Amino acid sequence: MREKLKSLWLAETIRLIENESGRYADQDINRKARATQSSLSDRIILRAVMLSKQNGLYTAQTLLLHAIKISFVLLLFLSVFLGVTLAFSALNQNPVNLYWALFSLLGVHLITFLIWVCSFFFFSNMGGSILIHCWLWLAKKLSQKKTIQELIPAFVQLFGGKIRWLIGFVLNLFWTIILSFALVVLVVLFSTQHYSFEWKSTLLNPDAIIQLTHYLGLLPSIFGFSIPQDEIIRYSERALNASEVRAAWAIWLLGVFIVYGLAVRFICMIICGINWIVSCRKVKLNLNLPEYQILANDLQPISIHVVDEDTHKQDLNIDLTKHFINNGEGIFLVAVDIPESWTPPASVTFLGFVNTREQRKQILDYLQINPAKKLLIAIDTDRSPDRGVLNLLSQLTEKSQQNRIWFINQGHQLNNWQSLPFEFAQPSWLKEEL
Repeated sequence: MREKLKSLWLAETIRLIENESGRYADQDINRKARATQSSLSDRIILRAVMLSKQNGLYTAQTLLLHAIKISFVLLLFLSVFLGVTLAFSALNQNPVNLYWALFSLLGVHLITFLIWVCSFFFFSNMGGSILIHCWLWLAKKLSQKKTIQELIPAFVQLFGGKIRWLIGFVLNLFWTIILSFALVVLVVLFSTQHYSFEWKSTLLNPDAIIQLTHYLGLLPSIFGFSIPQDEIIRYSERALNASEVRAAWAIWLLGVFIVYGLAVRFICMIICGINWIVSCRKVKLNLNLPEYQILANDLQPISIHVVDEDTHKQDLNIDLTKHFINNGEGIFLVAVDIPESWTPPASVTFLGFVNTREQRKQILDYLQINPAKKLLIAIDTDRSPDRGVLNLLSQLTEKSQQNRIWFINQGHQLNNWQSLPFEFAQPSWLKEEL
């Protein structure tokens, strides 16, 4: 499966999970998505991929696809075995009962073909196949984890009725392999052994058998498979050993098998495969869904406002659609959980205080598009290093090449802060060369 389709699948899965269980804690991920210069759909997909890698859904999708590939290969081997078995079971007696052999070769194929055609048209709202119903039920029974449970329904939601082309391609591929190997075995057996043919019927008279043989052989005869003469058909109520009679019936049997069996499945496989490829190219997110409309507001590029002390407090308006800077250039100081009455050193570029949600958003948005070469984070050690503060520090350090912690005082939580795996420095560190 192409990476684009896998990403779309993840986006739809995230939508279903959030619709049922609520939004993820995604502020930093949303910030990274907003910083990209791309369309709304691409930003939603990028957000979904990052969330999926964070919550394990990406790994679950990879494992699911791997399991499907292994199952596919195993089914291919099973198809080969079934094809060989099908041919041997049809010719397990000599003389061969013609119509019983024909039913053995084409009976299951025709029944499953009719079931597939009916489900193709009458179950289009659930992917065009009864198998999709079984797949959904089995996935929910085997998995207790909600994220994995939603992968299959999300796939159905994303592709909708287009899935019937995929199901049709896979089913007809398997039947094409089964019938192909059955044909190969039939040709080998007919070429290496003597088989006599006869027909038996309690209700049908010879004239009815002649008509039935002509009806079945009409279409194959267009492609060069001859129909036995009427006298041969009539007297084959008892097996005839003449080589011409055996060859005539063998050719007729192969022609009917190829035209009504192998050719039908092969043509359906090609049609379904082409339609699936075309459908995949047209798949996209439905941005009119309420969940995506809400995300559209959260992921829209915005302007932020910060104060740079080195430019005499001139306003800097930054548009997040600007080019993303890969290498940090700025040398900044930020203050986390420090009263705004505190005065930062005049010799450094002070980005601002991070005390409120809005301030946190502005600073992180700015650093997202302007990563720091050096970032010094001022900390009030009277404040405890709780989970919220540590999460903020982690986000700040991700947006700088080098970072240090500066304790502005000797508070009663100093020992707790010093036990954390951070590097510490004074404001003079900002002036040092890298």
